[in-house]
Amino acid sequence: MAESPRATGPRRETTTSDKLIDVVSRYGTIASLVACIAIFSLLKPDVFATSQNFFNILNQVSILGIIALGLTVALVQGLFDLSLAGMATLGGFLACKWLSEGTIGSPVLAVVAVMALALVIGAFNGVVVAYGGVSAFIVTLAVGSILTGVVLGVSDSQTILSGIPDGFLVMGQGEIGPVPAPVVFLAVVAVVLYVFLEQTQLGRHMYAIGGNAETARLSGIPVRRYALLALGISAACAALGGMIVAANLGVGRPQGVGDTYLLDSFAAAFIGASTLRPGRFHILGTVIGVLLIGVINNGLSIMGVETFWQYAVRGIILLLAVFAASFLVMRRR
Repeated sequence: MAESPRATGPRRETTTSDKLIDVVSRYGTIASLVACIAIFSLLKPDVFATSQNFFNILNQVSILGIIALGLTVALVQGLFDLSLAGMATLGGFLACKWLSEGTIGSPVLAVVAVMALALVIGAFNGVVVAYGGVSAFIVTLAVGSILTGVVLGVSDSQTILSGIPDGFLVMGQGEIGPVPAPVVFLAVVAVVLYVFLEQTQLGRHMYAIGGNAETARLSGIPVRRYALLALGISAACAALGGMIVAANLGVGRPQGVGDTYLLDSFAAAFIGASTLRPGRFHILGTVIGVLLIGVINNGLSIMGVETFWQYAVRGIILLLAVFAASFLVMRRR
């Protein structure tokens, strides 16, 4: 999925069809987002096209966005992180457990402690992948299963319903002016990760590794260490998303939290990989992918479309996005 080195053969003359495909590949997703907004606005102008619904959409996609943005950092290096579902569930439950039992009194410290633990677990994934030579797909799938088992064992499958302080709940239920707190978290994560990947040497090295790991290694980049960093960031974002879910619901659930976001996170990242920079994962593209999923889900719900159709539409979008991204990568070779 990552960018491949350019071919060294004679350059083919660019045709009109090539230019058209390039324009469609770069801006087709954005055009689709605008078209969806226009269609739903025309069909339900009094419900969909309102400022309140606009913030509803942002609020609904904020947790998905945070998790998908973390996943994007791993995908930039070609690393699939399937442990994010278990990590999100563990993060939300642990924060609620520690706070309700008084293990940690400060909500801020609880959030920091959970994210630090997530970084360690993500880095462990990276160690096994980079130094053990095991596929990230297999490692993170196994670790995700372990995390799910740990949460169920520690919780005895019981949901934490009380004792969670208001200082923690504000993460999911608070507002800054008209903007819900989860949207603020999404904006902060998006800006931080955008600057990290686009403006720092670490981010440029990650893109180089994703383009060609062997070339990056020969140029002196410590390729293995970056797997720890990428999967650590992915795990931390998943844990943050899980804590916002817990704060939003006001309970610490030991199961069924992260699974909701697993498929959509990959869908958003792959949609983003076919936007603006065809064939490459990047933060701005993932944001557009998240917004497209949010608008479609919100619009279909307002239209009264059955839930099973919404799942089917998301699956179709994911297939189209993966196909488009793969097609564009092949054209670049």
